[in-house]
Amino acid sequence: MAPMALALILGWWLVAASRAQQLPPPSLSLHPSQAVPLGDTVTLRCRLPRVRAWVQLWLNGTLRSDKEKDKEQDTAEFSFAVTKLEDAGTYQCRYQVSEPLWTSNKSEPVELVLTGAKGRSHGSLVVAVVRGCAAVFVFSLGLYFVLDARSLWTSRDRSPGVTPETPKSMQFQVTPRDSEDLTYTEMPAAIPCSQTPSSHTDPQPPVIYTTVSTELPC
Repeated sequence: MAPMALALILGWWLVAASRAQQLPPPSLSLHPSQAVPLGDTVTLRCRLPRVRAWVQLWLNGTLRSDKEKDKEQDTAEFSFAVTKLEDAGTYQCRYQVSEPLWTSNKSEPVELVLTGAKGRSHGSLVVAVVRGCAAVFVFSLGLYFVLDARSLWTSRDRSPGVTPETPKSMQFQVTPRDSEDLTYTEMPAAIPCSQTPSSHTDPQPPVIYTTVSTELPC
C-alpha cells in the first residue's frame, strides 16, 4: 500500500507540474513605486495571458486577495491603502483557469517598502494638537481660579454686618481754658457696632473734648 500511495502522490505532483508549465507565469508590478509612505494608496498589477481566470495576490506566502479576470483583459489590479506596517512585505500573484483546471506558477516577487513619512508628520501633528489643548486647558483653569478668588474677596468686602476694625487708641484734642489748670491725656475710643460707615464721605476720626482739673478736692 505504501508504494502505491507514494506513486499516486508522485504522479499527481508530476501532472500538476506539467500543467503549470503549460501556463505562462504572470508578472507583477507595483505603482506608483515600491517605496510608499504610510497612508498612501498602492496598486499591484498582475499581467497574464488573455484568458478567463481567477487571479490570486499573495503576501509573504499567504493568500491576501483574489478576483476574477475577464478574457478580454490582460491585467488584474489590486489597490488598497497602506494603513499598517503589516502591509509591507513580499507580494506575488498567480492565476487559475477552469478549462482545464490548471494553475500557473507564482510571479517573481516584488517588495513593498514603507517610508513612514506621513506617519511621522501625522504623529507630530497629533502631538502639537494635544500640547495646544493642554496649554489652553491650563490657562483657562488658572484664569478661573483667579476670577473666583477675586469675586470671593469682593463679596466679603461688600457683605453687610461686618464690623470695621476698632482702633486701639485715638488722639483726643482738648481746648484749654487755662494752660496751667489743664492736662492733655490720650483715651481709647470705640466706634459703635450699629454705626454704618458712609460710602460717600471719608470717615473722620472721632474727637472728644474734655476738661481735666488738677486741683485737689477740699
